Amino acid sequence: MALINYSKIGDTPFQKLLGHNEIILNPWNNLADVLSEDGALSKELKEELRRILAQENGCLYCKAKGRPTNKFQDEKSILCIGFVEVYLKMKENVPESTIQLLKDSMTNEEIIELITFTLFTTAQQHFGSILKLTAED
Repeated sequence: MALINYSKIGDTPFQKLLGHNEIILNPWNNLADVLSEDGALSKELKEELRRILAQENGCLYCKAKGRPTNKFQDEKSILCIGFVEVYLKMKENVPESTIQLLKDSMTNEEIIELITFTLFTTAQQHFGSILKLTAED
């Protein structure tokens, strides 16, 4: 059970926690919707990245949505997965050489979406971890 009782606002347990402050909930949901859909990166790849992040970011609710599939083998996907793995180890100290590798094969739009998705997803997962959100909630 989460450490805070759920509000009546929101569709998921995560949203019902954020629902205690609708000023945060609504734009948060809007950004979550944008980032989870196809954009510069496919929604399938982003779901794989979310799964990888969940294994390290401590949110049991997020982990329960599935483990990484390891099915992405194309160059762009491998670069994105590699970035996430470096980020998880280095946090804000991602080496410039890592960004250079991305720049060699990806557009600026793709790189920005990758970094934004990684950080936003990490924030969501840390939120769930701090409030002890679980799959049973």
